[in-house]
Amino acid sequence: MQQAKLPSNIPIVLDGRRVEKITAFLFDKGGNDDPHKLKANEGKSFQGSIVLGMGFTFDDTNPEATPIAEMHRLIEQNPKNAEVIFPYIGGEEVNTSPTHAHHRYVINFGEMTEEEVRKNYPDLMAIVEEKVKPERLLLLKKGSSTQKRRGTFWWQFGGGANPGLQKAIEEYDRVLVIPRVTTYSSFTFLPHNMVYSEMLVVIANPNYSTFSILQSHTHEIWARFFSSTLGDGLRYTPSDCFETFPFPANWENDRDLEAIGKTYYEYRAALMIRNNQGLTNTYNRFHDPHEDDPDILHLRTLHDQIENCPS
Repeated sequence: MQQAKLPSNIPIVLDGRRVEKITAFLFDKGGNDDPHKLKANEGKSFQGSIVLGMGFTFDDTNPEATPIAEMHRLIEQNPKNAEVIFPYIGGEEVNTSPTHAHHRYVINFGEMTEEEVRKNYPDLMAIVEEKVKPERLLLLKKGSSTQKRRGTFWWQFGGGANPGLQKAIEEYDRVLVIPRVTTYSSFTFLPHNMVYSEMLVVIANPNYSTFSILQSHTHEIWARFFSSTLGDGLRYTPSDCFETFPFPANWENDRDLEAIGKTYYEYRAALMIRNNQGLTNTYNRFHDPHEDDPDILHLRTLHDQIENCPS
């Protein structure tokens, strides 16, 4: 970011008081440069996979997809098909479902060759060939190398199956996610054996200490300040929000932070199920100054415990 230059005879005023300068971040102290990405945060946050073609999906709500009943039939007919069919989840399901339940599945051939796919999964290849290939081949006529690659490898996801993400989470049973576009900064855990859409940011450090810090008001302020905004909402990106964020010292070994995060998370999860409300509706109530339901008041108390943890 760059600081605007004013003529020397014009006073510089910030919040009603004269100051020597106003930085690009609207402070009177500090520099104008964006925060640096931190080595400690490298390789831990990822945007989800770009599928680029709803023909890959099994979804009863989308006419471009294949019905879920057909998916079950194909798996029953040939159990091997289940090897490359995964639950598929995006930001809307994470924010609206009390249990973060998915309603779609997706065919994921990874980086297999066309010959490997045809040999091992002919029924699924036939679906992708019918529903994805025609549109992908049109990309061969376009100029960019990325578009031509997507046309050439039409049976693979458009942005790749995100091998960096898959490698980072392979040792974990779950991941921590946040929708890229969201009203509130709200993180949740999901199982690792899913395909996460490009509308999710995935954090490959799934302990409650990580949850505590990222769910804190401190991190939300950081994320809103350094990311682009969407009205009153938040656009959460790995590069701006996570990779630059300074975690406190020794946070990964802090038992109190881990315990507080576990208590907060489990209480919130049970509350959402009890009220049949997802994250967005729950935090609408959390941030409503007129909300005095005892359950929401207790959630605020638990949130304050995260903020007041010595770490």
